[in-house]
Amino acid sequence: MVRAEQRPIFGVGSLARSLARLPAGLWIVMLLLPALWPLSYGPFFESHDGDFHLYRLAALDQAVRAGVLYPRWFPDFAFGYGQPVLNFYGPLSYYWGLPFTLLGADAALAMRWVLAAGLIASALGLYLFARLHLDRGPALVAAVVYAYLPYHLIDLYIRGAVAEFLAFVWFPLILWAFHRLVKAEGRDARFVYLALGALLFTALITTHSLSALIFAPVLAGYLLVLLRRRRFARPALLAVILALLLTAALSAFYWLPVLTESEYVGLGHGASQGYQNHLLPPGDLFAWDAVYDYAVENPIVFRLGWVQAAILIASLLLLLRRSGRRWFLAFWLLTAAASILMLTTAALPLWRLFEAGLAFLQYPWRFQAITVLATALLSGAILQATTRPAGWGRWAAGAVAVLVTMTWALGSLPVTLSAPDLTVEGMWQKDRALNQIGATWTGEYVPIWVREQRWAISHPASETTLNTPVEPVTLPGPTGGALRLTGVGYTRYEMTLDAPQGADLVLHQFYFPGWQARWQGQAIPARPSGALGLARFDLPPGQGPLTLRLALTPPQWGGMLLSLITALAVGPTLIAVCGFRRRGSGCPAVPGFVGAAFYLLLAAILLAGWLWPNGRLRPTQPVRANLANLVELQAFEIDTLRYLPGDTVEVTLYWVAQDALEQDYKTFIHLTNAEVTRQPTQHDDDPGGSFTPTSRWLPGEIVPDTHYLPLPADLPPGRYNLWADMYEYPAVRNLVVLAADAPTDGRRVLLTQIQVVAP
Repeated sequence: MVRAEQRPIFGVGSLARSLARLPAGLWIVMLLLPALWPLSYGPFFESHDGDFHLYRLAALDQAVRAGVLYPRWFPDFAFGYGQPVLNFYGPLSYYWGLPFTLLGADAALAMRWVLAAGLIASALGLYLFARLHLDRGPALVAAVVYAYLPYHLIDLYIRGAVAEFLAFVWFPLILWAFHRLVKAEGRDARFVYLALGALLFTALITTHSLSALIFAPVLAGYLLVLLRRRRFARPALLAVILALLLTAALSAFYWLPVLTESEYVGLGHGASQGYQNHLLPPGDLFAWDAVYDYAVENPIVFRLGWVQAAILIASLLLLLRRSGRRWFLAFWLLTAAASILMLTTAALPLWRLFEAGLAFLQYPWRFQAITVLATALLSGAILQATTRPAGWGRWAAGAVAVLVTMTWALGSLPVTLSAPDLTVEGMWQKDRALNQIGATWTGEYVPIWVREQRWAISHPASETTLNTPVEPVTLPGPTGGALRLTGVGYTRYEMTLDAPQGADLVLHQFYFPGWQARWQGQAIPARPSGALGLARFDLPPGQGPLTLRLALTPPQWGGMLLSLITALAVGPTLIAVCGFRRRGSGCPAVPGFVGAAFYLLLAAILLAGWLWPNGRLRPTQPVRANLANLVELQAFEIDTLRYLPGDTVEVTLYWVAQDALEQDYKTFIHLTNAEVTRQPTQHDDDPGGSFTPTSRWLPGEIVPDTHYLPLPADLPPGRYNLWADMYEYPAVRNLVVLAADAPTDGRRVLLTQIQVVAP
C-alpha cells in the first residue's frame, strides 16, 4: 500500500493563489487604505483651497433645500452680496457631495467621503482602461501607481483642489469609452459607447474645465492613433465626430454662459502672465529625495520625483529595445514628455505663443495631471514587458513597485487637521481675515460693476478710498401701505407696491445680467448702482404685485435648453436600444442602462433649474415700522414659534433704507417675558453679522439681517415676546419708532410671541 503524500491543507502557495484570485477592485481599495487614512479621522485638514470648497458644497446643499436644483448664483457669498460661482466654476464637483449632505452629513464629512470616493474611483477607472492593453497584474499596478503619484496626492491634501482632483476620475474613463467606441462592432454597441463617451467628457468639462482643456490634446492624439490603426474606418470616424458633437450639446448649459458671460466678472480681465513665475528650470525639474518632499516653495512649484524618472527611463529603454506594443509605449512616453516640457522654462516660447488660451490655466503645474496619467500607464506597460504572465516574478515585481511608490509618496506627506467654521458668518470672517471675497483667492467671480476694493467691501464706508455720490431716488414712503414685502425666495422677492410717482428699489445683491423686476405686466431689467454695483430697479408709476428676481440670461436659457433636449433625446433612446437589443448585436446593456440613468438625471436637474430658478417662496411677517424716517423695518422671518430651553432662535429682519445713513447703527433682538418685566436674553450686532455696515446702505436698499438668539438653558417654559429695533453706537440711543403696523413701545417693535416648552 502506497502511503499518500502529506500536504498542508493551507500552505503559502495556496494563500498566494487565493490572494491572486481576489477581485481587482478589492485589491485597489485595500492598497489605497494608507492614502485614505488621513480622511478617516478629525473634522477636516488644512489645505490651500479646501475650506472654499466646503463653503460651496454647503451653499449647494442650502440651494437644493430651498428648491433650486441648479444654482448658478450663491446669494450668501461675498458678504451677502451674492456671486455667480456655479455659472463659471464646474458644478459637478459639489454634486458628488450632495447626497451625503442631504442625508444629514455636514459639508466637512461629506467632502471627506467625496475625496475618498474620488481616489478609489480614479484608480478603478485607470484599471478599467489599462485592461484594454495590459494583463490583470500590470493593470492593477498601474491603477495603484496612478493613485499614489505625488501630484495626485498634492491635489488632495496640499492644494485641496477638489475639482482638479476629481478630474483624475474622468481621464481614464473617457479614454476607455472612446476606445470602445472606435473598436465597437454593430450599430447598437456603437451608439451606447458614443453616448457614454459624450457623457463622461461632459462630466470632465463640468468638473474642471481647465483639466478638460489640457486633456483634450491627449484624447485627440489617442483617437488618431486608434483610427489610424483601423485605417480611419468610416463608421468609427463618424461615431467619434458625433460623440464630440454630442458632448458639445450636452455640456452647453455650462460652457455657453462661461464663454459669453466671463466678461462680466473678474475672469474676463484677460490672461495673466503670472504663469511665468511657476515654470521650472529643466535642471530643477526632478527632486531626488528618497521620499517625496511636499514642502511648498515661494513661488509655488511642484517637482517630479525619482520614481517618475525611473519609469520614464525604463520606458525609453523598452521602446529602444523594440518590445511588444511599441505604439502604446511610444504614445504615453511622448505624452509624458510633452506634459513635462510644459512645466519648464524651455516651454516659455510655447506659453507665449498660445498665451491667449494657456495663460488661463494660471499654473503650469496643472500639466502634471497628464504626467501622472502617462507615467502610471507606463509603469504597467514596463511590468508587462519585463515579466512573464504566469510567473511569480510578475507578482513579486508588481508588489515591489507598489510598495516603493507608496513609501516614496507617503513618507513625508503632511496632513494638519482643522475644524473650519462652516456657517455663512464663518465664511465671511475667513474672507475678511484674508482680505478676500467670495471664498476665492483672486475675486474672479466679483462682477465688474463692483468698484470698491475687495478688502473694503465688508468695512464701513468711512474706510473706503472711493468718493461715490449717492444717486437720487424716489421711495414709496416708509409707511402708509406703499410697500409690503410678502415673501422671499432663494433669489426672489415678492411684494406689493403702491407707487403713484414711481419708485426706486435696490437689492442687497451685486448686479449681474438677469436681475429683473416683473412690474405692471412687463420685465424691467436692473442696473448697477453705487460703489458696490448693487442691483437697482427704476420702476414707473403703478400699483400691484411686484417681483424682483434673478432670471436666466439668454446664454443660460439657450444652453440649458440645448442640453435638456439632448439629454431627453439620448436617455430614452439608450433604454430602448439596450432594452430591445437584438441577439448578437453586442449591445452592452449594463453600461447602456447606467448611462441612460445619468442622462435622465441630468435632464431632471436642468428641467427643474429651467422652470424654477428662484426656489420656493417663504412668506414673511409684516412689520413696516418707520424708524426716525431713516430706515423701515419692513418684515421678518422666523424659523418656528416653538422652542426648548437652550435652543437658538433664528430671526431674519428685512430693512429698507429710506435715506443715506451717515453712521453705522447696530440692530438687536430682545426676548422678554409676556409681561415685559424681565429680559432673559438678547442679541445685538452690526447688521449682517457686522459685515453689512449701515453706512454702506443705499436709499431704497432692501437688506436682510439675520440674528441668532440663544435661549438660556434654564429658561422657564412660557410665552415670550421678541422685539427688534436699531440704535446708535456708542451712544446706545434707540431710533424712535414713528409709526408701525406692529405693536411698539416707542423704542422697539414687537415682532411676535414664541412658546418655550419643557423638555
